Amino acid sequence: MTAFVGARRALGVAHALAAAFGCALVTSPAAASPELDFGFGARSQALAGSGVALADDAAAVFQNPAGLARAQGVELSFSYAFVNYALAANGAPSGLPNVNAFEGGLVVPGSIRGVPVAFGFSMALPDGRLSRLHQADPSEPYWPLDDAGPRLVDVGTGFAARPLRQLTLGAGVGFVASLNGDFGVYGNAVAADGNGSEYASNLRHSVDADLTASRFLLVGIGFLPNDDLSIGLAYRGAAVVEHRIQAALTGTLQIQDSVVPVRYRYESRSDVAYVPASLTLGASYVIRHVWLVTGELAYERYEPFASPYAETSSSVTLPPSVGLVIPGTKPVPAPPARFHDRFVPRFGVEPRFTLKRALELRLRAGYAYERSPVPEQQVGTRFFDVDRHVVSAGAGVAWSSPVQPFSALRLDLSLADAVGVPRTASTTAGPNADHASGHVLLLGTTLTLVFGGAED
Repeated sequence: MTAFVGARRALGVAHALAAAFGCALVTSPAAASPELDFGFGARSQALAGSGVALADDAAAVFQNPAGLARAQGVELSFSYAFVNYALAANGAPSGLPNVNAFEGGLVVPGSIRGVPVAFGFSMALPDGRLSRLHQADPSEPYWPLDDAGPRLVDVGTGFAARPLRQLTLGAGVGFVASLNGDFGVYGNAVAADGNGSEYASNLRHSVDADLTASRFLLVGIGFLPNDDLSIGLAYRGAAVVEHRIQAALTGTLQIQDSVVPVRYRYESRSDVAYVPASLTLGASYVIRHVWLVTGELAYERYEPFASPYAETSSSVTLPPSVGLVIPGTKPVPAPPARFHDRFVPRFGVEPRFTLKRALELRLRAGYAYERSPVPEQQVGTRFFDVDRHVVSAGAGVAWSSPVQPFSALRLDLSLADAVGVPRTASTTAGPNADHASGHVLLLGTTLTLVFGGAED
């Protein structure tokens, strides 16, 4: 029995070490990449995320890779976005910190046997970090769309071809990071006797963490019947950001004159972030060579998202001579998310004004409606979210043939506000117990350098 008590104490120590390791890898929450919430680059953000029919720059990698084939020259872009999460849970601030996101993109057009082709690369880096994620607790308020989006490097590459003047085709792959980690403790642990005997313990630890990639498919098609009309259809595959943590205590436990070999193992697995698969159909049209109007409808599939909560299991192994068998715990399932799919309509308008022969001003405005995929009636979860009206505006200046070696320079600014519709949900806190409200504000800017070719 003494050995059993000592083993239980060792189990508690190992479990605490495993939890500490998890906290070291899964740190405090940060906000999601603006590319997922508002669009990639200031132009898309100012048009409420629209771009499947008109993106022809680095934003096309994520929005519709077929648009890369419409690039007029080699383009290099740099973006910055600031996002403020002014959301509230039961009247109290959500605690989601602001995010500063840095984005970059490259488009390189060319030709193969006379067929125009292009390669594109885009990257979003929130807060300059490779990984900073928050693991959810079913008893605490949690914003799954704002706190469970990837807070990692979001990378995409695409390739497009234009076999016909009216047709563009493109495909690519996106990457977000996942984390697998192992934490081990080895050596001799001395049970406490009230006189400081535990300080005679001799323990060593090791950490092995791998940053892996979760890939998702990007496919697009563009139809250009004339110079004024553009139609686009794009598919983006789902991506799951998984954290898997394994911890083990292997060694001996010394209780007075008895030495007992002990092996304890703990495992935790959670889908800390989920990017839904989406299918988007859109069109843009230029009226009298001045007014560009665009609209699109996206279908986003959230139902396959299992849960952001962790599934855990543990086991303790003692030698047969002890005469005790401690059964391991079966994996404790995580409460399911029960999200539902949604349709997201987006609209934008962009009038263009010629200031000088080589200088053009572009004003922008947009609107989108994002119905929350989070259920109001929940079982075993405590998710907070709101339906959102996204209202956006912005401006851009395009300078053709400025100075060598640039054939064009573009500077774009964006402002977007996702205004939440307050709602009450029934969660683990009780029927109609949790109230969500607030809004999310974005400010963004993009500088694009064009080498060769001609500006549209």
